[in-house]
Amino acid sequence: MKTNLKQENEGVLIGQGRSGKVYRIHEDGNDLAVKVFSGVDGLTDLVNYVLTGAPNAYGWSEDAVKCAHLRRQILEQLLFYWFGSKVRIAKSFGDAWHEPEKSFKISTEFVTGRPAKLHHPFSGKCDWELGDLTRNVMKPLQQRLADSGFDGLVWQAGKGNPIALNNFLLGEDKTWIWIDAESGVPALFPLNPLSLLGYYLPKSFRYKRALFDDVDVPKLRSYVVERREDLVGLLSEDGFILLLERIKKLDKHQKAWKALGRVQKSINYQLIKEKITREEAEFYSEHKFQWIKKELLRLGKRAFVKLFVKLPAKLYGWLRSVRYLKLIKDSVRFLFNGDYRKQSVDALLKQRITDWEKRGQLSRKSADFLREQADRELASPYLSDFIILIGLKPLMNVVELFVLPALFAAGLINEAVLVLGVALGGIIYRTLYTLGRMIYERLVLPADKRHPRWIALFVGMIPTFGNLAYPTQMVYAASSKSLELSEFLMYDISTRIGAKIPIWGGKDTLTEHFFNHLPDVVIRNRKAFKKRKLMKIRRKQAAALS
Repeated sequence: MKTNLKQENEGVLIGQGRSGKVYRIHEDGNDLAVKVFSGVDGLTDLVNYVLTGAPNAYGWSEDAVKCAHLRRQILEQLLFYWFGSKVRIAKSFGDAWHEPEKSFKISTEFVTGRPAKLHHPFSGKCDWELGDLTRNVMKPLQQRLADSGFDGLVWQAGKGNPIALNNFLLGEDKTWIWIDAESGVPALFPLNPLSLLGYYLPKSFRYKRALFDDVDVPKLRSYVVERREDLVGLLSEDGFILLLERIKKLDKHQKAWKALGRVQKSINYQLIKEKITREEAEFYSEHKFQWIKKELLRLGKRAFVKLFVKLPAKLYGWLRSVRYLKLIKDSVRFLFNGDYRKQSVDALLKQRITDWEKRGQLSRKSADFLREQADRELASPYLSDFIILIGLKPLMNVVELFVLPALFAAGLINEAVLVLGVALGGIIYRTLYTLGRMIYERLVLPADKRHPRWIALFVGMIPTFGNLAYPTQMVYAASSKSLELSEFLMYDISTRIGAKIPIWGGKDTLTEHFFNHLPDVVIRNRKAFKKRKLMKIRRKQAAALS
């Protein structure tokens, strides 16, 4: 970026997504969230270019960004009609040009809220939030948006789109606030294929373009007029008239935006970004074939440079940056030096607890409680086993990505061994390690010193989720003194898997929450098992006393 945004009074960067960056600024005594629609993801720009002819229109089309502003104003009134004080949208104060990044921006209120809480051993008071948001807010909102003509906005409300969950924050007054109502890509990539086939594709065919925040204005106007009496009673006569005026303006700007053809969108984008002059834009608007030829050459050259120059250079740089000898040395030290392993265990556990605390998912009191448990459990054999497997993972990645291919290239192993080693490497090294520990304890330790590892053995054979092997074993073997720590580790590992899922994953998404709740299958079953066992013991005691 050529200009320092802080010097341009654009405040502090507080977030970014597929449609742009968000800055917090203080202006005229108010805190504002300024959303600059500048491209932050090359893949997103590519998707938009392929499907629409240019990157995200909010960044270069004044009509598009005015539509974003007007939709928020209209929804501000309709959400109050639909949900009362339970749901509202972050108020929009207007749109403008952002010179530093050559993009348009929209100014909204700064919302002091937080995402729905994740599930963990201390989240009981907040476990209602996810269900309330998905069942009582997002699903009915999707239906009302579709009924009123906001066909494209159901994407940002979460229909088949798990990422949309983080578009909503919970305010201090327990009101859900819709903070992001502008899409980054057309609504053609839902996780649920039924949503694609049953809703998004039919709507796209109807509009004759990829669905992108489209509003069926005639349907919206009819919806509002049919409910005139109720809306006037809620908003007043002046408020109703204002609503109709906003719909009229939305119709005007949406028609101007959507009427542009693919080639003209591309030309306008390059012009607004000052990559071509106005004279060139006028020429290419009259000679569109020349523009298509120019763009194909530009994109072909760019793709060649990225694939055959930048990507190999980046890969080479990464390979050179890996300190292979140190990695091997630290792995051996970790395996055979108890003090070093204990320090590593302590550092890793404390870091994971701190990460949850920084996200606001753990209170200071709960985090300190887990740290105390971690201090007491450093000598736990299961915890040591867990950390050893985590510590060996980077080394195993090197084996899978480099050693096995090198052995195959040298003719020392065949294709079957290579495929099995790469595909099942994690399962193999977890199984071998656990079997080795079980055999060692069986041969060396007396019966009362052995630690069962059957659960860890079988869980370790599950792809990806095998990393939960020893935390699961800890849950079933844990005493009351260490149960919360072992449960936290299970939630932490599973949650991190959800956050790393490509495209549909990430922090505070429905994907992350789905994976976050998976350990409940084990933890709740364990608690139910212990409860049944305790009741059985009490019945026997009562029978003996009688």
